[in-house]
Amino acid sequence: MADTWNNVELSNISRRKSYTLNHDYDATSKDSNNHNSSNKKEKNEEVIEPPPEAVTLEPGSSIKPKVTNDNVESLLRRLYGVTIGEITELISYDDRNYFVKEDPEHVVRLLEFIPGKLFHEIPITNYLLFQSGEYLAKLNKALRNFQHIAYESHQSTWQLQMISKLRDFLFVLKDASRKLLVEEIIESFEKNILEKLNTFAMQIIHGDYNDQNIIVQLSDNGRDYKVVGVIDFGDTNKSPMLFEVGIGLTYMLLQAKNLESGGIFLAGFETIQPLMANEKHYLKYCVAARLAQSLVMGAYTYSIDTTNEYVLLTQEQGWKLIEELWCERFKEIDDIWENSANKYLTQSCK
Repeated sequence: MADTWNNVELSNISRRKSYTLNHDYDATSKDSNNHNSSNKKEKNEEVIEPPPEAVTLEPGSSIKPKVTNDNVESLLRRLYGVTIGEITELISYDDRNYFVKEDPEHVVRLLEFIPGKLFHEIPITNYLLFQSGEYLAKLNKALRNFQHIAYESHQSTWQLQMISKLRDFLFVLKDASRKLLVEEIIESFEKNILEKLNTFAMQIIHGDYNDQNIIVQLSDNGRDYKVVGVIDFGDTNKSPMLFEVGIGLTYMLLQAKNLESGGIFLAGFETIQPLMANEKHYLKYCVAARLAQSLVMGAYTYSIDTTNEYVLLTQEQGWKLIEELWCERFKEIDDIWENSANKYLTQSCK
């Protein structure tokens, strides 16, 4: 039965998004597609359609999928053999997340869950920063050869290459100086990064490596925490690997609340996957751009749903960090991160 997954039930959830699980798209020509489709219909086989035109968030709208609890229960039972005992919707930006407890009388152990805590639930340490960098590098290596044609056309407002679209949402910023700051960041990112986009190595990335999505466990010494997993692949997309590092670096800086900590995260990443000198130079633009996305889209999402305080998590610390990075220490930040990494790596005990 696992091989009979299709996109019918998922497509019904939202007309704006189409999902297909466990299938390869037919990438041949249109004529060939029509011919193959006819053959498949004669053989009563499922026809896989090419990915639809991408839909991204527009001002004044919401692209949250139209999902009921019954839809969620049906999907979990069909795809994973899980019967729900309790279900609660969690807060989110433009997707839908749920906390689910299995019905104890109908437990089917098809999934392996990793016990632990989320990154943001524990005090951050230099060791944990280093660990998070190492884990992201390992995740990137694992995704490097993964490909799917759906990602060739997939677009999301949260992709860094979509930073220009952020201008459509700047009206939510009432502070003129902050609006000007974000406009400067967008323009600089377009000039220094987007104009060189085809020179960067592209691959499938997680796209949202942050403290809310990283699972940690206590190390064997019972004192330090280590990263053991990552969740929420809803922002997975095809982008420069550089963007993945920049996004992860952004949230580590927010969690640590200081710019110097970024060097320790990068030291962990480069232990597994060294970065070219020019890649490291461009990271500061990626961090500024991601902060701008988080701050503007958080303010926008809150403006259309004032009960969703989750989207304001980065606001206070985020504005402090973006102003310090962009206005005060931008020219020296590369040296700051390099010195911080070297200092950490030369310590006798990490």
